[in-house]
Amino acid sequence: MAGEPKSRAWRGASGKADRRSGPNRASLRARQRALLALIAGAIIVTAAALGWFWSERERQPAVLAVATGPVGSDAYNLMREVADVVARHSDEVRLDIRASRDSSQNIAALNNRSVDVAVIRADTPVVADIREIARLYPDLFQLVVRGDSPIRSVTDLAGASVSIPQFGSDGFRSFWVLGDHYDLPIDGFRWTAEDFSDGARRLIAGETQALFTVRSLRDPNLIRMFEDAQLKRIALRYVPVRQAEAIALKRPFLSSGVIPQGAFTGATPMPSRDTPTTAVERVLVTRADVDAEAVRELTRIQFEYRLDLTLRFALASAIAAPEAGVGLSVPLHDGAQAFYDRDQPGFIQENAEPLALLVTVLTLIVSALLALRSRFMARQKNRADTYNYQLLAIRRDAEKTTDPTHLRKLKQELNAVLETVVVALDTDEVTDEGFQSFSLLWDAVRETINDRLDDLTISRSGATFH
Repeated sequence: MAGEPKSRAWRGASGKADRRSGPNRASLRARQRALLALIAGAIIVTAAALGWFWSERERQPAVLAVATGPVGSDAYNLMREVADVVARHSDEVRLDIRASRDSSQNIAALNNRSVDVAVIRADTPVVADIREIARLYPDLFQLVVRGDSPIRSVTDLAGASVSIPQFGSDGFRSFWVLGDHYDLPIDGFRWTAEDFSDGARRLIAGETQALFTVRSLRDPNLIRMFEDAQLKRIALRYVPVRQAEAIALKRPFLSSGVIPQGAFTGATPMPSRDTPTTAVERVLVTRADVDAEAVRELTRIQFEYRLDLTLRFALASAIAAPEAGVGLSVPLHDGAQAFYDRDQPGFIQENAEPLALLVTVLTLIVSALLALRSRFMARQKNRADTYNYQLLAIRRDAEKTTDPTHLRKLKQELNAVLETVVVALDTDEVTDEGFQSFSLLWDAVRETINDRLDDLTISRSGATFH
């Protein structure tokens, strides 16, 4: 009998120690797991950063194959200069310039994926997969005759001999666009489809009466023709190509243009006056599946280093962003669009005021919710404190009483309080932390009541024995 209370007391103390050490061990394990997770996260982030740095360091520039036009043409020369400037100012992209016959061949090369980028005329038929990058420069319809020629308009070509671009070329088709508009009979004049240099030589020699071509005013072959004529004292003259707006009604990719007075010589102006004509844009295009970052970088270099390009090749000054509804009616490539949108206000900038109001409202709502949560937790803590005060009152009563029957009533009250708190925990009226502190105090009070019952039992047994 005498050893039993001691044994119970030891078990109670041991239980208390176990209960107190259990949470400590769990807390230690939680801290260890958090530390290991933090170390693992740091290792993963460091490895990812090193991997990214190494991949960026080892990554080779993307190479874009570019189909231009014949060697020596404006498109070829311009893109050669663009390739040099890109190589000087970019680590991300390089251009592989490839000569070609004309725009139709360039589109075919894009479609069969033998090239990535191409220079074409705006009136070239394209497929749905083609995307635009930038406008390059205008090509002008040019009809040149000798100074003593009676040809004054396109309709005067009837009965004359005319040199026109080679069969199947863009220029060849452009001449017959004019022939269709001006109703030139195909057998009503003598035309010869030939290379421009042959036609220029024959015009200066007087072997043909007119020369038709479609090219820019800075084309080296065109400039050379006027220089040769000047050296040989042969007068050349432009014939105006009027009704450009009317031609554009049937050919919407064409537009009006002007050959300015003195474009080739100033002392004796050539041409002698501003000459109206028809124009067609040269544009830079690609496929939709070409890497957007590479296209964006190519677009960036063309615009941010346009002065450098212009000093190298005057036509580069005409490079411009595509205009919606003008020229080639195909969508912009995503990479080019990303560059053009760089200065556009983002969603946050455009909606700054509504977003600020939304943030203010959300802040008020969150503040109110936090205040309610704080009040709710305070109520939970106060309720837990109330139950703890009840336990302390039971403990004080148990320490003072000498009646075993009263102690058993206190034990029943203790169990009733426990039942009440368990229900309160289930209904979230008491927090887990509050219940943990309550349970420790409840165990202590129960041990106190049990010890008091054991002491009173021993005391009464001893008195009866004596």
